[in-house]
Amino acid sequence: MGMMDEATQVAQRMQITAEIADILERQDFIVKLGKSLVRTGAPSHRIEAAMEKVSKRLEIDGSYVVLPGLIMVTFGDVETHTSETHLIKCSRALDIGKLERVNVIAHRIGKGQIELSEASALLDDIKNEPPTWNFWWTLLGYIFSSAFVAPLFFNGSWTDMWVSAIFGLAVGLLTFLSEKVPMFGNVFEIVVSILVSVVTIALHPHVCFTAVSLSAIVIALPGYAVTSAVMELSAKNIGSGAIHLVHAIMYVLFLGFGLGYGTSVWHLSHPGQDIEVMAVCQNPVSPWWFFLLLPLTGIGISIVFGAAVNQFIPLVGNTAVGFAVYYFLSLAIGSQSVIVPSVGAFALGLTGNLYGRLTKRLAFVPLIGGIIILVPGSIGVKGALQLFDDSDNANGGTFAVQIIGIALSITLGLFLSNLCVYPRGRKRSVFLGF
Repeated sequence: MGMMDEATQVAQRMQITAEIADILERQDFIVKLGKSLVRTGAPSHRIEAAMEKVSKRLEIDGSYVVLPGLIMVTFGDVETHTSETHLIKCSRALDIGKLERVNVIAHRIGKGQIELSEASALLDDIKNEPPTWNFWWTLLGYIFSSAFVAPLFFNGSWTDMWVSAIFGLAVGLLTFLSEKVPMFGNVFEIVVSILVSVVTIALHPHVCFTAVSLSAIVIALPGYAVTSAVMELSAKNIGSGAIHLVHAIMYVLFLGFGLGYGTSVWHLSHPGQDIEVMAVCQNPVSPWWFFLLLPLTGIGISIVFGAAVNQFIPLVGNTAVGFAVYYFLSLAIGSQSVIVPSVGAFALGLTGNLYGRLTKRLAFVPLIGGIIILVPGSIGVKGALQLFDDSDNANGGTFAVQIIGIALSITLGLFLSNLCVYPRGRKRSVFLGF
């Protein structure tokens, strides 16, 4: 009898141990999913929603907060009335190709279409893989983005385009250097913008300062960061949204300070020369060339942000829609109106969400290219430049209001498009979008 009792106790202990191990495995997967979404660039409020949805599916009682560089996870135990909190450091990046694959895994787990062990192994594979595009392809993406943005958005000439391509190459190389040398990474934005500013103004009057300087740092412009921050605030994710917004505005200040500092150095060394750095560019490229330049710009941005080849068509197509609306509306009512970016963003969101609904693929992919194309950071950089270039323009102090206003306009357009395409909300268990 005693041996039977002992055997029963051993069996119970083994069962309890197996149950605990199963719970820990499910908790570990949720943490791994959150880290994967952060590393591939998903918006914070969507990461929290995805983690909550998956935890309900896996029957785990947990709450989640995603802050810049940090994930806070609290798991509760209803039976023992205890909780366990994890603080996980995780740096944010953007790799659209990997992001869609992570989202597919989260969706399949939410639907119960895949085993937990298999999903965990797939997330490990994605983490251990190299970036979607290697060094040389990414460098080409920097060149394409900088070169073709100059004529598209800043009335640049063919000369401006080639000079911007060279600057794009230099910025790409320095970006990789900043990732390898942390001390340089701390001052990367300011150093790069100073160098761009000094060289560009030295080339005057052969190139247009506005077109070349802003297109050279177009990848660094925090268009996606500001829009994402405002959308997090709109989604009542106050902590993460406020931190991201302050960081994006300070980033604009870094870039504007560097450009303004460079112009000040030039004026100091050439006191007899008075150059209007924010003058409107002359000799713009014919708009008919935009049919070629816009797809090339979309491809360049796609490569820099890690889009896979099969994502190029929706991303470039949606970018073209957003640009066409933005361009023709700017001609009609002027580019300074807040209506222009909101209508452009509405068109972006409408086509992006329709793409997601019809194909059942990630709507975030085509949207991100269009958001970068709208470049809400460029107006802010112009304003910040006027703060630091020794000019007497009192409007420079309005840069923060300008950039937030543009981001709010884009947010409004995206949310309205979501309402039109999904009036009752999305029915998929896990989704990522704006």
